[in-house]
Amino acid sequence: MTRSLRRTLAVRFAATMAVGLAGTSVAIWLAASRVLHHQVDQGIAAMAFVAANELERTAQCSDRVHIMALDALRYRHDINRYIVFRDPTCVAIRAIPGWAMDLPADTAALRAARSDTATFSEARWHDMTMRSAYVAVAGSAPSGQRVLQVATSLDRVQALQRLMLVGLLGIVLLGTSATFAGAWWLAGSAVRPVMEITEQAQHIEAGTLDQRLSAHATADEYRGLVGVLNRMLDRLSAAFASQRRFTGDVSHELRTPLTAVRGEIEVALRADRSPREYQRVLHSALEEIDRMTTMTEELLLISRAEAGLIVLQREPTDIAGEVDRVLDRLRHRIAEKDLRIEHDAAADGTATLDRGLVVRLLDELLDNAVSYSDEGGRVMIRHEHKDGRIFLVVENTGTPISGADLPHLFEAYYRADLARTRGTGTGLGLTTARAIARLHGGDIRASNRPPPDGGARFEVDLPIHS
Repeated sequence: MTRSLRRTLAVRFAATMAVGLAGTSVAIWLAASRVLHHQVDQGIAAMAFVAANELERTAQCSDRVHIMALDALRYRHDINRYIVFRDPTCVAIRAIPGWAMDLPADTAALRAARSDTATFSEARWHDMTMRSAYVAVAGSAPSGQRVLQVATSLDRVQALQRLMLVGLLGIVLLGTSATFAGAWWLAGSAVRPVMEITEQAQHIEAGTLDQRLSAHATADEYRGLVGVLNRMLDRLSAAFASQRRFTGDVSHELRTPLTAVRGEIEVALRADRSPREYQRVLHSALEEIDRMTTMTEELLLISRAEAGLIVLQREPTDIAGEVDRVLDRLRHRIAEKDLRIEHDAAADGTATLDRGLVVRLLDELLDNAVSYSDEGGRVMIRHEHKDGRIFLVVENTGTPISGADLPHLFEAYYRADLARTRGTGTGLGLTTARAIARLHGGDIRASNRPPPDGGARFEVDLPIHS
């Protein structure tokens, strides 16, 4: 079940505010009710003590006590104080006003009042909730201590409590509604850039990877998100362009030898040929097939290496010995170009590597160095152990690599300037070398040697696994 982020944020903000306001309102209502009841208790207790002191002075309920001659309704509204003088058996002796003689009394509170402590109780009387205070009258009778009961109606207090409750409930509802509206607007403005990003991203497809997101985001987080997504699109665009170019290059590289083989076979079939001529055609076709086989093997190695599908078969590998063996296989080409080989080997050139892949890497680098060295030039190889890694450097004298070609040198089928054309190679040699280096957790870098000799420098660093 999907949920709207905007609605979720608004509801959560509103719920949080509602809980906060409700808690605050309950606390205010309880505190206010307690204060109101306390004021009522103080009022009736004070009146009870004043009346008791007066009774102690006169020893009876004096008829000189003047009250307003009001009817019951006005008395309840204007005065709201009822006094009842009771004997030890809780019987009403006299009441002010007179119709309060039937005011109910709490016998437990009456007994407690005889200990000279004002006590309070509540009871229903004529559909009113009465709050009574009980105070003992000292020396009131020889048969027992009499008690003065002063009562008041709590109708006003309860009405005020209801009014407060309605007001506080209104505050909670209004506050919650206002919070929801504000949170809805705030959440809408917060998620608007996300909606813009989503809408723009939906229109980006494989053929429109040149488009970029341009959401009007003012927050740093959204600007960072837009920047990350645009950089990802840059990488995807570059990857798609590289993939298209790679596919086109593979098609071209495979079509060229196939076309050559087909042409030679068609020419050979136009007329009868001698066995020697047929052998020449077959040898030529076999060379092209070998070249395509090598190309497909390299493509398979590169693709499997990038997908992480190759498991290295590590074993102790003597780098110096493998370099010598590769140079021995290239000795005829080295002799043809009259090259001088300088091999500076470390004292301990053994490392735990995949020997077959390392030999292939060395073959690619040394073949490249021999191919691009000038006549009578030099090829320098050195390797050493340092900080748990083995560093292999292959250099050659000759034409340096142009600055524009250096960043693309390890891309498949990338063609450098004419002075450094790969010639009859597959165009995947350096790409394969980089894939092998990265399979071992290392890397390979290319640079130019300083003048006057010039030439190229390739440096490989591989971790040593004991």
